[in-house]
Amino acid sequence: MTKKYLFIKKKMFPADSPETISGCVEFIENALREMEIDRKLILRTVLIVEEVIVRMISNAGGKHISVRIRRRFGDAEIRILSEGEAFELNGIGAVEAGDIMNMEDEDAEHAIRSIVLNSLGDHLKYSHKKGMNHVRIMAGQSEKSMLLATIFALVIGLLFGLLMKFVFPAAVTGGISNILLSPVKTMFMNALKIVIAPVVFFSIVSCISQFKDLSELGKIGAKVMGMYLLTTVAAVLISVGMSILLHPGTPGFALSLSADAASVAGLNTEVDTSLLHTIINIVPDNFLSPFIESDTLQIIFLAVICGIAVGMIGEYSTVLQEFFEACNSLFLTITTMITRFIPVAVFCSVVLMMLKMGGKSFLSLLGMAGTHLLCVFCMLVVYGFLILVFGRLNPLLFYRKNKEGMVTSFTLASSSAAMPVNMKTCTDKLGISSKVCSFSIPLGATVNMDGTCILLTVGGLFLARAYGISVTQSMFLSLIVTIVLLSLGAPGVPGSGLVCLGIVIGSLGVPIEAVGLVMGIYPFLDMFNTMSNTTGDVAAALIVASSEDLVDLETYNKV
Repeated sequence: MTKKYLFIKKKMFPADSPETISGCVEFIENALREMEIDRKLILRTVLIVEEVIVRMISNAGGKHISVRIRRRFGDAEIRILSEGEAFELNGIGAVEAGDIMNMEDEDAEHAIRSIVLNSLGDHLKYSHKKGMNHVRIMAGQSEKSMLLATIFALVIGLLFGLLMKFVFPAAVTGGISNILLSPVKTMFMNALKIVIAPVVFFSIVSCISQFKDLSELGKIGAKVMGMYLLTTVAAVLISVGMSILLHPGTPGFALSLSADAASVAGLNTEVDTSLLHTIINIVPDNFLSPFIESDTLQIIFLAVICGIAVGMIGEYSTVLQEFFEACNSLFLTITTMITRFIPVAVFCSVVLMMLKMGGKSFLSLLGMAGTHLLCVFCMLVVYGFLILVFGRLNPLLFYRKNKEGMVTSFTLASSSAAMPVNMKTCTDKLGISSKVCSFSIPLGATVNMDGTCILLTVGGLFLARAYGISVTQSMFLSLIVTIVLLSLGAPGVPGSGLVCLGIVIGSLGVPIEAVGLVMGIYPFLDMFNTMSNTTGDVAAALIVASSEDLVDLETYNKV
């Protein structure tokens, strides 16, 4: 228990001893083994520690180097402190392989060390305060165990949900749902909502303030929106093609559904989703309302304005850049703490989903659900094809390294809630520069809704066929344009697709109450929708970053 959840070791080493490097390395290696850290992580950490100690010794102004090792709830952290002057731990600027070949041996060694340290991202942090050099190394983050725990929670949730639905008495099921499952899920989602707006705002401000040339930002922004529009149109066209080819649904079977459809009588579809309204609504009438109302598009607008302004105020620019970067690190750390409870939230969400599924229409929906899942699979293939053609990267590595983000998005059914995991995947596993992903991922969570487009297209055509309505060519064109525009304004939260679906079927002449047909199975489909949405976000970020040479190929190709 102590080894796994709470472990602390400290030791002091003389700064002027020739045995300091080997002593520090041996002490840290033995401690990590005692913590049962993975062997590969120990090897990587030891190599990092050697580089850090060498630089600390060369800049040491005191007599001792202090090493502290701590593990709490899966994270192994090493802190190294010493007195001395500030130094650049990982900074020599961008270095090409050809430049290294032309360097002197000592300079080439220094360059290679810097490249290695610079590739570690948030795993390595350096600061200098009051004459002390501080280095923090994250030696054993439990990413793999988190993924396994999430999958385990998903499977157990499915089984427990079936037991509650078909075995447990109704009173027991209702009690567990109302007293335990729903409150836990609500608290977790509320905790995520606390940090979503600050994470979006500070990450984009920090991102934009890094650009020295605003034309560079405009170029990347145009490419990101171009990729989102391309994948959105592809999702709609694939869905239309599959619906025409497979003809899911039996004509006329839904006409007797009035009893089941009565539950959606209060569904509000009176929402202005026109392109003009979407554009006008981007600009808020005050600074606080976007954060209070969690309006992501308005938050993005404020962040872009602030990020641009930071670079235009002269002597205060550096101070504000450091402030926004500090706030960004703060809220990302808070997010990491919250996401430790993802497996618990997944279990509760899946059980509740199983309890709400079913109904008389379930078997009739299998054809539509199968068509929907086939379209989602086709979009996943499309993302890989675009990565191969436009990004010129191995798409199989993309799928392998993005699996945690896909599982998280699938289980939470919320693009916004999965945003922190996707951003971390972009930087730590895919090697995408934060200049790209800090802008594209929050934007994609709002405007890139490929999975939702699939649901609106397949679901709309399915219900039209079920009610015996013939869709003409002009109606097809109107349907495509409507769905593309709806995807720009649909929020990345669970349940928004039902309102959009009501608008789509209304334009086809299908009664609004027909939404009741898909309400039972919607939570299940929405999980696949969200996975497609976020996978498209990450794929677009990778392609754009590759086109701008902002992908660390060593990180991307690392198995």
